[in-house]
Amino acid sequence: MPCLAGEPSDIFLKVLAFFEKQGVIDATSDWQRCRAVRNMAAHDYATHYAEIAEHFNLLHELADVLFHAARRLIAWSDEQLGIAPASQDFSPEFERIFV
Repeated sequence: MPCLAGEPSDIFLKVLAFFEKQGVIDATSDWQRCRAVRNMAAHDYATHYAEIAEHFNLLHELADVLFHAARRLIAWSDEQLGIAPASQDFSPEFERIFV
């Protein structure tokens, strides 16, 4: 069975619960919402402009959730596993998101 930091990760909900407990994500429900909106973008080919606008507004709304989760995952990986990004090429641009 695959492991994540020594914890069993047989289903993705356990992974989400683990990262919620570790403070990487705020809530599993936020992540599931992000995933649902992403799936809409990948699989829905609507031509109704109001629906398209609503979808992009949702993506914009959820971007903050994803940016903060990414930042906390980078910090958690470094602190807990000693793993850091191989390159710092985009670090200044990434950090400017939070200013």
